[in-house]
Amino acid sequence: MSETDSADFDFRHHLYDTLILLGAPRDIAGLLKKSLDSGLAEFDIDELRKYNIALIENAKERLTRINKLRIQPSTE
Repeated sequence: MSETDSADFDFRHHLYDTLILLGAPRDIAGLLKKSLDSGLAEFDIDELRKYNIALIENAKERLTRINKLRIQPSTE
């Protein structure tokens, strides 16, 4: 295994672990392992892309809820 192949393998393995820790379904994370063996089909790439978009959208929603000011009229 060349140094480039090793770096690629290490990156994909790290990304697999990261996805599992983030709560990704095993089939989504498994696509990274599949890419090491046989490559990914267009459908597989679309599934990874959809999951990535969902992660980004969830993060954006959480960020928009941080530090919201609520102004309420006083009852005085």
